[in-house]
Amino acid sequence: MGEKVALTSGQIARLRELVEATAERLGTTPDAAIAFIETAAIDVAPGKNPLTLGEFAAHWRALRLRRNESLGIPVFRDPAWDMLLDLLVASEEGRRVSVTGLCHASGVPTTTALRHVDRLDALGLIDRTADPADRRRFWVTARPDTLDRVRELVARLRAAA
Repeated sequence: MGEKVALTSGQIARLRELVEATAERLGTTPDAAIAFIETAAIDVAPGKNPLTLGEFAAHWRALRLRRNESLGIPVFRDPAWDMLLDLLVASEEGRRVSVTGLCHASGVPTTTALRHVDRLDALGLIDRTADPADRRRFWVTARPDTLDRVRELVARLRAAA
């Protein structure tokens, strides 16, 4: 990786102001603003096509997880949102997601993830379907209106980046 850079107190204060201003502009939390700023800071190589919505969502999610790993503490977890992003990416890629895969995508312990799956289901945001070939497995899909809303949010973030 690169060398460590020490920040001055003035630079840290400026970063804090940037995060607060971004959170206010987006109407979101400082954690979500940090994720937005991380994504916006990615350079697109000259001549490269802009990321598709699915690629952008996958990249954004990966940056969020990397942030958590870099700090070594799970203070920035948002398992339900990470699950919805994973379902959006899966939909864009044409792949299926099992409950187990969705739990893994959340980045939290399985029992915590399962509570979020249950809550997303109870709120009518996802559907679970038993796998006829393996009754132990369930497939998860985001409902079409849920995908539309998640796409709209991700598209707004991509457009602002």
